[in-house]
Amino acid sequence: MPPLLSSLVTRPLASGETSQKDGRAQPLPVDLWCHATEPAHVPAFLQLRRSLSLERPDLTCLITTDGSLEKPDGLDAALNWASIARNSGAIASFFAQYAPRLCLWAGGWLNPPLIQDADKRRIPLILIDAHAAGFQTNLWRGQGLSQRRSLKVFSSFLARDSEAETVLRKMGVDARDIFIAGRMQQGVPSLPCPEADLADLSAALNSRPAWLAACARAGELDIILAAHLKASRAAHRLLLILVPDDETEADAFKDALDHHQLRYTVWPDTEGLGDETAQVLLAEDPHELGLWLRLCPVSFMGASLVSGFGGHNPYAAANLGSAILYGPNVGKYLESYSRFAAAGGARIVRDIDTLTAALIQLSAPDRAAQMAMAAWEIATEGADVTDRITSLVHDALDHLETN
Repeated sequence: MPPLLSSLVTRPLASGETSQKDGRAQPLPVDLWCHATEPAHVPAFLQLRRSLSLERPDLTCLITTDGSLEKPDGLDAALNWASIARNSGAIASFFAQYAPRLCLWAGGWLNPPLIQDADKRRIPLILIDAHAAGFQTNLWRGQGLSQRRSLKVFSSFLARDSEAETVLRKMGVDARDIFIAGRMQQGVPSLPCPEADLADLSAALNSRPAWLAACARAGELDIILAAHLKASRAAHRLLLILVPDDETEADAFKDALDHHQLRYTVWPDTEGLGDETAQVLLAEDPHELGLWLRLCPVSFMGASLVSGFGGHNPYAAANLGSAILYGPNVGKYLESYSRFAAAGGARIVRDIDTLTAALIQLSAPDRAAQMAMAAWEIATEGADVTDRITSLVHDALDHLETN
């Protein structure tokens, strides 16, 4: 990876609360300033912050946009969020409010006045997730020169692919400063699992095939349970592991199982799993999801067949080698699901018939394994990029702290 330029300097302000000078409020010091230019950058930056905080628990972070991206619901109150318009007044107001030490600029779509002002304030800038669409190479001369001038103040460049690298080189960036890292995207750490429980349950199943309905809502049960019954006629030993999204709905789940006349047992009871008298294993605690994902080659991610919930993060399943099924209501993670689906790692289902068809097709181990591998490759690509950026930021902040 190309080294940071030796021009990195230590800012005089340290992380902490806003200070006062001559009765006037001073800018709030921020360790890391992250500028997002696409919706996917925001959750990816949140994941990056979590990764960095493992070694820097007091890290202060600011996410900015040009105003075209909405602030996510439930954003950590300790994380700063700001929109910066492309005019000198907005830029002056931004730096009057914040004093960032290091900037990660994602994607492209440069704001030359903002970048030049940051450089004047000796804020190191690193360009990450650079891709061709973020740079217009056919601009009239004045705008083209301002983009090239802006790129000169960045110390390192992580490109999404070779096409982005070519564009950066055409715009005057030294090839030695460019690293093709892949796409920056959201990810989640692999969920934990008690090894003893995994061994015990694997033994109880005795190679019986199982699929998972994870984080399901009560309103989805008629589709899930009816599909399981129909799929079981083609795969007679098939077991459904059913996990509520809300553990307070456990009684409603039991009522639905009784209504559909399905024989079930409730974890940690494993009676009926080995002799196949139980058709469903009800796992009432959603916090044990890491166990179920390791056991099931196919996972339906719930809260997605009914509206109002927005779905659940598909990376949890992809990280642990499970093919992904999901409903049409995944607004919170639409871009992630679309990416998995485009790569062949996820498949949308809408009703009893489409869920049944997917389960029957994926009951063939080779089909499920192929789909799970496609999902895993997407998930690990994002993890590798996050790890690389994490290392780069640690190096940069260490340099700032020691010089």
